[in-house]
Amino acid sequence: MPKPTFFNLPPEKREAIEAQAIREFGENTFERASLSKIVENCGIAKGSMYQYFEDKLDLYLYIVELAYAEKRRYVERAYAVPGDIFQVLEAYYRESLRFALEHPALHKVANKFWESRGQHLDKTIDQVRASRASDFRAFLQDAMESGVVNGELDPEAVFFVYHAVGKALIDQFGEKVDSTFLCCVLDVLKYGLRARKGEPL
Repeated sequence: MPKPTFFNLPPEKREAIEAQAIREFGENTFERASLSKIVENCGIAKGSMYQYFEDKLDLYLYIVELAYAEKRRYVERAYAVPGDIFQVLEAYYRESLRFALEHPALHKVANKFWESRGQHLDKTIDQVRASRASDFRAFLQDAMESGVVNGELDPEAVFFVYHAVGKALIDQFGEKVDSTFLCCVLDVLKYGLRARKGEPL
């Protein structure tokens, strides 16, 4: 977390540091990002940055949390949507897409987080992944018990597919993936590949 000296900075200086860090961490994984470039673009001495953050990792985790805090404001709306698991998941990805389009720089930061391979981040990434998996499994279990989802499916396999497809979707938000294509992909996940006899799409 930032040191108190960071929060004591004038708002415009604090926002300038955040903006340059978001730009650098959005374009590069943690291990490739340059703290020197951030301070150079901010027009401050590198030593000054250590008055505000312990090190590059401290700054990075702060920026990642900024990105995810903003994203949570969007995706939390999905969980208030009435309906079954498929309606909630569609709302989740629609809100994720909206976040990506309205906050492209923060979206890039969130995506690069998953691509980082720095040893200092392994534990953090594993914890976030485990938390998401746990939330999804509980959500899926309710859907299976209610009969909305096939109860004979392996929950681990379902999570694997949704996680892989979801990451691929999010990686291409604003590029190949628009609202229409998003619906097509979610339709495949909902109904599978079998021919649909008389079922409306």
